[in-house]
Amino acid sequence: MNKIMVVDDEKKIVAMITAFMELQGMKVVPAYSGREALEKLDDTIELVLLDINMASIDGIEACQQIRKNSKIPVIFLSGNGTQYDKVLGLSMGADDYITKPFDPIELAARIKAHIRRAQEYNLGFKSNSKGIVYFDDIIVQKDAHKVIKGTDEIYLSSTEFRLLLYFLENPHKALSRRAILQHVWESQHYDENTVTTYVKRLRSKLSDHKEEQRYIKSLRGVGYLFDADLAYEDK
Repeated sequence: MNKIMVVDDEKKIVAMITAFMELQGMKVVPAYSGREALEKLDDTIELVLLDINMASIDGIEACQQIRKNSKIPVIFLSGNGTQYDKVLGLSMGADDYITKPFDPIELAARIKAHIRRAQEYNLGFKSNSKGIVYFDDIIVQKDAHKVIKGTDEIYLSSTEFRLLLYFLENPHKALSRRAILQHVWESQHYDENTVTTYVKRLRSKLSDHKEEQRYIKSLRGVGYLFDADLAYEDK
């Protein structure tokens, strides 16, 4: 049984989502503020559904705190549905953004998809892939879901990590945003702006300068190309 946390200061929404997710065979841990969510979060929870607009610690701050120590999938739930709000939410470390009012069936589908993908990448990767990848001063430990730059660990969300792996599996190849969406998100619920947002986030974490295109090059009218000399080690 999958275990998720639902965080919203509107108790009716938490109760409604809880009832529906339990019908989907999930266990739900309710929380009614960002502070309570941080207090209740533990290693048994597989995903956090997080409202943005809350008093005290809001969803944005709670997500940033979660990202300091955890790569667990986080889905923002918000009444703000503009493209700017979505990009802002994703740039804060969330894996997805769903606007209110929402279709509970679609919500359940997205939750299940994020949990499934996180489990796949946590349990292991393609049998022909190498366990550790090196490029410059960066080490990617696939089975440990860990990225180290120099002596410091880079904290990536599960979606950011999947995006990095897709680039590592396809070095020196032109990759369209549509192809990236199909292989990393495996869903039709996202548009190509999602890829742009995540690439910017990944660049800022891999490079010393946020706007530097040292590894992930933009190809005008095409998409992106990962440009780095890779070395591998079996584990």
